[in-house]
Amino acid sequence: MPEFDVVIRGGTVVDGTGIPRFRGDLAIKDGRVAMISGRINAGGAKELDASGCIVAPGAVDLHTHYDAQLNWDPYASLSG
Repeated sequence: MPEFDVVIRGGTVVDGTGIPRFRGDLAIKDGRVAMISGRINAGGAKELDASGCIVAPGAVDLHTHYDAQLNWDPYASLSG
């Protein structure tokens, strides 16, 4: 039985902690990031090849372009 639900392998990991990006693996268990490492030896029920991709655990991009709304809602509350 696999140790993790998902293992993402071989991506460029950018984790937001300030350490330099590195090529590595990321494991998910029960909907949470369980391990980030240069190489995870344990298997996952699902395995994804992230070669050539950025893996950014925990990052959420809330960037939006909704400038017209600023005319009637200066806080742009509906656009986030």
